[in-house]
Amino acid sequence: MKSDVETQAAELLDIDNQNILLNKVAEITDQHVLHLLGRSYNWDDGFAVPEAIINNPNCCLSTALELFYLADGARYLKDKLDVEQSALELWKHFVIGLYEQIIQGRFKRNGIGFKPPLSKVEIYKLKKNLEPSEYIFIEVIEEENLTL
Repeated sequence: MKSDVETQAAELLDIDNQNILLNKVAEITDQHVLHLLGRSYNWDDGFAVPEAIINNPNCCLSTALELFYLADGARYLKDKLDVEQSALELWKHFVIGLYEQIIQGRFKRNGIGFKPPLSKVEIYKLKKNLEPSEYIFIEVIEEENLTL
């Protein structure tokens, strides 16, 4: 049986009108709903909903990191210049903007767990090239794990 949070996230995913969905995302006060919505979002539908999620003041660090990796942000961590020169403007803007917000501490740890979707080898290789301020992208946040 689905929890209220899972039900709310699933109902949001069923909204076809993007303007209505964006307005609903802006009104979400439960960080768990934001997290599950972001994790379950169909990226083929564009960046408007993920942007709305990260712009929601209730978006926590784990949700921001989840969206960063779901948008292939690991590619930016591995080769910033390659991404900065990408012709995929919407993707590049989203990944770099989210990266900057995470580095600047815009998102707070708030009870939701996160484990980077990277192998131990990938983490080892990344750690050699990351600045200490970027370690947030490869750290496990030991909190509650959510699934939909």
